[in-house]
Amino acid sequence: VIVLMCALCAFICYCDRVIISIAVIDMSREFGWDLLSQGQILGAFFYGYVLSQVIGAYLAKLYGGKIVLNCAVAGWSLLTVLTPVVAKMSFMSLIVCRVLLGFSEGMAFPVIYHVFSGWVPKTESSRSVVSLNVGTCAGTVLAFVLSPMIIEKYGWEMVFYFFGFGGLVWCVLWQVEGEDRETPGGSGLNAKLLYKLLEPSPLYAIYFCHFAWNVSVYIAVMWLPTYLENHFNLDSKETWINALPYMVMATSGLSWSWIVDQIIAKNNSSANLNWVRKAATGIGFSGGALGFIMFSNASSPYAAVALLCVSFGIASLSLSGWEAAKLNALEPSQAGSLQGVSNTISNFSGVIGVPLASYIKNATNSWHAVWVMCAAIWAMAAVVYTFVAREHKISSSAVGKLSA
Repeated sequence: VIVLMCALCAFICYCDRVIISIAVIDMSREFGWDLLSQGQILGAFFYGYVLSQVIGAYLAKLYGGKIVLNCAVAGWSLLTVLTPVVAKMSFMSLIVCRVLLGFSEGMAFPVIYHVFSGWVPKTESSRSVVSLNVGTCAGTVLAFVLSPMIIEKYGWEMVFYFFGFGGLVWCVLWQVEGEDRETPGGSGLNAKLLYKLLEPSPLYAIYFCHFAWNVSVYIAVMWLPTYLENHFNLDSKETWINALPYMVMATSGLSWSWIVDQIIAKNNSSANLNWVRKAATGIGFSGGALGFIMFSNASSPYAAVALLCVSFGIASLSLSGWEAAKLNALEPSQAGSLQGVSNTISNFSGVIGVPLASYIKNATNSWHAVWVMCAAIWAMAAVVYTFVAREHKISSSAVGKLSA
């Protein structure tokens, strides 16, 4: 139940995050925004998102995952509901709203990892982590499918009301079903642990892969609807096809995670675990990069979406590598802090990558360079994890009491 509720939280998180990438097309027509202004709006979310990662992990240790996660979801849901109001006030008001929304959403995954560290055994770590990816993909799919329908019938404002109130319903359910399980080490912020997580170590292979994954996925999530409309003149009634790559990513990721967990269960040694994680990461990112190159050369919107499905389907294997490695890289009580640091570093990809895509498009007058950049970053991630990643432990004696 805990894993399911957390996956549902990830689902809602991405619904509320993605809807603006659809709504911004109609909003731009109403408010007269150009492509660079759209990039600023889409990127503003990530300024808040990177600020709250470690804060979320700290608060989860201090007060427990249940209450912190509930407050975070309630916060971003209310801000989603308020988005149409602030958008009509001024451009800067919308930017501030998006930053605050990002700040609230930024707490979600570090808190979820804190919850998982107390509930999820090693042999189920891949499936549990990938269940979050399934949730994010499913949320992206639902947002892409329902948003155009809602906008066409009721206007762009209604899409924010619909998904925002959905998050508040989850808060009620989590209050009933959510539960904390104590993990070793107590609570509070540990400066020594934070220093250990940031000093040069093999953990940077995880950080880089997380950054690489996010930059390409975020650019695709935020810009794919605009790309298909601008580059291929895709009819607004067919924008549902934007959802297909994320459907494939979700189902593929879950299938890959089951296979990887079965391989690990047969030989649970550290050497085998490290080898399996490297293989999953290397094959996933390399195959995904090749798919991105093919996608960038597609001649129709349908071919483009089909090739992006191939790319995301293969790349989702990597989640059973670098992403699942977080749960077992350190002691259970340190999982939330590791995810907080990793998410903080990786989500600068949104701050940089989403606006950068619009600048590259303007500079080259082509989307091709944007997608080739995404492919190159994934290819680099495959190389980095293969050669840098290895078992790395931070013992409690090295950082002292976690409440320090």
